[in-house]
Amino acid sequence: MSEIIPIFPIDVVLYPNQKVPLKIFEPRYRQMLDDCMSSNRVFGINIIDGQKTEGGWASPVEIGTLVYIIKCEDLDLTGSNYYIEILGKKRFRIDNLISPGIDKPAEYFPPDTPSMQTMMKKTSGEPLYFQAEVTYLDKIEDSVDLKDWNFMLGKLELRIIEIASNMGIEFENFTDFVVSSGLKLDSANVQDLYTLASMCSLSLETQQSVLEAKSSNEIVEILQKEI
Repeated sequence: MSEIIPIFPIDVVLYPNQKVPLKIFEPRYRQMLDDCMSSNRVFGINIIDGQKTEGGWASPVEIGTLVYIIKCEDLDLTGSNYYIEILGKKRFRIDNLISPGIDKPAEYFPPDTPSMQTMMKKTSGEPLYFQAEVTYLDKIEDSVDLKDWNFMLGKLELRIIEIASNMGIEFENFTDFVVSSGLKLDSANVQDLYTLASMCSLSLETQQSVLEAKSSNEIVEILQKEI
């Protein structure tokens, strides 16, 4: 079943059930935020496709994550600078990208130039932001082989010890760290793989590959090569 949602192209990969903070200051995304908060509080996050633009705007890649706004604050009470916290819900594929109502202005210096009011006057009521008709992807339900999980936890431990050593910090209890991170030692599922991927400072391309993966085994293969 398809649905039309707002799209926020940004170089952040967000996995289902993961929370991240964002600042919203561009006129087009302030409008998007207003529209979301007055309806169902959801939009889509996709990383930017470096090869494509629409009307001068950076286009999103095909696979993204539907997010829910769990917190929204007007930072300076001017309506031009917002802090939000979002929660990843489910993955989707863009079937039809709907371009913003106007092309990117020749002089574009958000949040001040041009103003949101100036931009909105040129759109005849159409949104300033991308929208898309999307199809939601199936949740990955298969489990992770315990040997593979133990291997990846071992790699994670070595990675953390190295980082701590470079910072002059002694890292002692990996088990407590795993538990406090919401991971388990004796079993794992796709959500644990997403959590692990978000902890490892992977490249944006690798993070996106994990998001696009169709099975736990595919994610495991990606992570074993990269961590």
